[in-house]
Amino acid sequence: MREIDAYETSDGRLFLDEDKAASHQEDIVGEMLDGLVADDDRGNFSRSTRHNVLMKMLKDPDLKAKVARLYHALQHS
Repeated sequence: MREIDAYETSDGRLFLDEDKAASHQEDIVGEMLDGLVADDDRGNFSRSTRHNVLMKMLKDPDLKAKVARLYHALQHS
């Protein structure tokens, strides 16, 4: 038997490749953020606009801090 390095994502999946794990984790976060962005029944918010908003959110370097503050605020609701 030998020891190996692996990367575990928040859903418990294991990856041998760090880039694949990071990509999968980004997909998980993206799906969660997608659930937070409201659907626009009026048709003013296209799929591509929604996608662009989510991608911008994912690339925000302060995303972790913002989500942590949101979580903290929700705990006091």
